[in-house]
Amino acid sequence: MDNIGVYEVSRPSLMSLLLSMIFSSGILLTSVIKNTNGKVLSYIGYFWVIFCLIVVIVLLYRIITIRRFIEIKILPDSIIVENKEIKANRIENIYVKGYFKPVIGIKPLDHKFAPYRLCFSFLDQEYRGMKELTKWAECNQVKLSHKRFMRWL
Repeated sequence: MDNIGVYEVSRPSLMSLLLSMIFSSGILLTSVIKNTNGKVLSYIGYFWVIFCLIVVIVLLYRIITIRRFIEIKILPDSIIVENKEIKANRIENIYVKGYFKPVIGIKPLDHKFAPYRLCFSFLDQEYRGMKELTKWAECNQVKLSHKRFMRWL
């Protein structure tokens, strides 16, 4: 199998999500501590604070352990993202979010959201990479949508 293209890509940043979760859990924690009059509401508040802190821990783990720069290979019938091959018939949609430095998310058939490991942005050959990906999606009859998408942590 001949490679159509090999591209250097980067993962989308998680810092904005991390900072917003820290900020919201801090506000929630202070409001729960100040308003401990109603027991049921304080328990629900503590539950949400614990949930937010678990999300913060997961985000910190992802920031520390996942490689920032990876390589993707576009083959005639599949895409390889960081040694994970995704066949064209297993892809439901390819999302493109943004115009300048767009973020691409590949949503497999068996997932509700695009997994974080299948989200990336082209680094240096952005125009050529997007053109090749669009042509690949057309040839393999994979839907390519230019819109915002949700990704799973």
